[in-house]
Amino acid sequence: MKIFRLSSFALLGLAGACATLGTTTPKAQHSEGPVSVDLASEAAGAQGLRPIADAKLPDESCGMVLWTLEGRRPAAVFRFVSGDEADINIAGKPVTLKRTDYSGAAGFGVFERQTFDSGDGVSVEVSARFGLGFEGGAYLEQGLIKVRDKSGWSMVSPTAGIAGCKN
Repeated sequence: MKIFRLSSFALLGLAGACATLGTTTPKAQHSEGPVSVDLASEAAGAQGLRPIADAKLPDESCGMVLWTLEGRRPAAVFRFVSGDEADINIAGKPVTLKRTDYSGAAGFGVFERQTFDSGDGVSVEVSARFGLGFEGGAYLEQGLIKVRDKSGWSMVSPTAGIAGCKN
């Protein structure tokens, strides 16, 4: 029964990610200067991680997309393109990140444990376990995103997702 629930959640999440991947939400406007993220504020705590504007992997790339539940629907909250940048939306503020550390099992340019930094004080730790594989990718299970601001405040969100390559 536990395996059924887990696979049902993964399929539900994949369906949500596919729906999110195909949306025509306007692309988020990234500010030219540093984005100030203050996780100690009540507003940031209430908003948490928000959906990212573009959850698609570019053609001929590998990477991962992680989602969490927003209400009862999965929402893509993190995207990493291997060899490039990661995108996350923290309390309504789009943040671009560079991977600075990684360890654990790997596949599709993704590792089980990865650390990303914004360059202006935001650090994001992502951990996930590789699950069932499918053609061109694998499900990511038991995921966790930990965001820390430059003052040391942090927030944690459970996630699920997929890692793979898009031809």
